Amino acid sequence: MDVVYIIAIVFGGIFLLLFLICIILWGLAIKRNTARFAAIEEMYASDNLNKMEYDNAFYDDDVADMIYGTAVDTQVTIDEVLTERRAKAAALSAEESVFGKIESEGLEEVTGNYNPDDDK
Repeated sequence: MDVVYIIAIVFGGIFLLLFLICIILWGLAIKRNTARFAAIEEMYASDNLNKMEYDNAFYDDDVADMIYGTAVDTQVTIDEVLTERRAKAAALSAEESVFGKIESEGLEEVTGNYNPDDDK
C-alpha cells in the first residue's frame, strides 16, 4: 500500500473520531442545558413566589410609588425646568461655575486669497 493511502486513512480516522466526540459533547451540552432550564423553571414557577417583591430594592419611596402606581402623575412644564435652572445659575458666582462666562466679540471675518492651483 502506498504511503499516501495510509496517511489518508489515518487522517480520515482522526477526523471521524473528532466528529464523533463533537456529536457526543453536543448531546451532553443539550442535556445539561435542559436540566438547568428545568431547575430554573421549577425554582421561579413556585406558587409560594407569587409576589416576588424581594427582587426589587428601592432607595426611596418615590421610585416605589412610580413602579407600583400609587404616586400621582404630574407633568413637568418647560417653564418649571427653566425657572429651576435660572435659580441654580443665579446662585452660582462666576468663580464657582465650571466654565466661567464666555465673552463673545461678535462675528469674525476671515479674509484671504486661496488659489487651489498654487498647491500643485
